[in-house]
Amino acid sequence: MSAEVVLLFLLVIKHSFADLFLQTYNKNIDKTKYLGNGQTHYLQHSFLTLLITLNFTSIWLAIAVAVLDHIAHWHIDFWKSLCVRMFHVDRASGKFFRIQTLDQMLHFLTYFIIVAIVF
Repeated sequence: MSAEVVLLFLLVIKHSFADLFLQTYNKNIDKTKYLGNGQTHYLQHSFLTLLITLNFTSIWLAIAVAVLDHIAHWHIDFWKSLCVRMFHVDRASGKFFRIQTLDQMLHFLTYFIIVAIVF
């Protein structure tokens, strides 16, 4: 198996861990505030990305793609949260899950780009 596939797999597993497991510990986070406490969640993503990419590239490139992941995750989640709030989207509705699908696709695109940068 190629190193590119392994890195992409690890980034997807990292995403699941940070978005589904770690986020359960982030109480009262409001991602609709551009510079709010959502940064805790984005830092979790970027730190884990740094730890993973250090196994595949130099420290400087690992830091750069971790910062890229932080900025991308921040803006993707901010956009999603604003849409859900602005349009009063019920989190149990099909509309929410369509927005959530786009959110996840953008996150996975970010990981694809990170792999392309590293290799």
